[in-house]
Amino acid sequence: MAFQVNSNVAALNVYNNLGVHQTKAADSLARISSGLKSAGAGDVSSAGTAAVITQNRQATMSNISLVQNAINQLQVADAVYGEAMALVSQGIAVAATAGNAGADTSAVTAQLVAITAAVASLSTNVQYNGSRALVTAAAPNIGVGALTVTPATVAAVATDNTAGYVAAAAAIADLRATNGGNIAALQNALQALNAVSANELAGLGQVQDTDIATEMMSLTSANIMTEAATAMLAQAMQMPNSVLKLLQ
Repeated sequence: MAFQVNSNVAALNVYNNLGVHQTKAADSLARISSGLKSAGAGDVSSAGTAAVITQNRQATMSNISLVQNAINQLQVADAVYGEAMALVSQGIAVAATAGNAGADTSAVTAQLVAITAAVASLSTNVQYNGSRALVTAAAPNIGVGALTVTPATVAAVATDNTAGYVAAAAAIADLRATNGGNIAALQNALQALNAVSANELAGLGQVQDTDIATEMMSLTSANIMTEAATAMLAQAMQMPNSVLKLLQ
């Protein structure tokens, strides 16, 4: 083996290898401590992909909020239709008594007028989030475009006979059925959006989260190699001493 005096090439090579192993250990420590693949000059592309998924998930969460708000509005409308139907049913019963012998027709009429006014008041005065519960349109983004839903107001009820209330009851039933269909559609959209959100969250974890077990194995390997390189560096640093022994 040749002895070199001016430079200890073996020691320099060992020192370079020691630096490589120390860098690997530091990178593994950074990824383990942060939980991110991109830490320690790792998979930096994962940070960009994670940012895109995060933006998409924020949009999904916004859509979920809009859809849930629309469902709440339609559920208020359903309650209005239910109360309107109860009033109209009462009107049918009251109107039917007008033809009874000895009936106080003026009292019956007054009660029917009050019932009709109550139905109209429901359509006009019940509000949700500062707007009329009926006739206020909602157009939440359901992930593939907006679904516009508008609870319709209850038409004026004719109070002159039973038939008017029967017709009003049929009309309210149709309005409530349409509203119920819209609620079902939005609830299905909400379930789909929740599934999208869950998968986006899972995808975010897959993209940016460190595999702790793999990094622990990498750290252990780097530490072993660091210790071995340190020992070999100590030996390589002793090689010039052999030259001194030859000169003695």
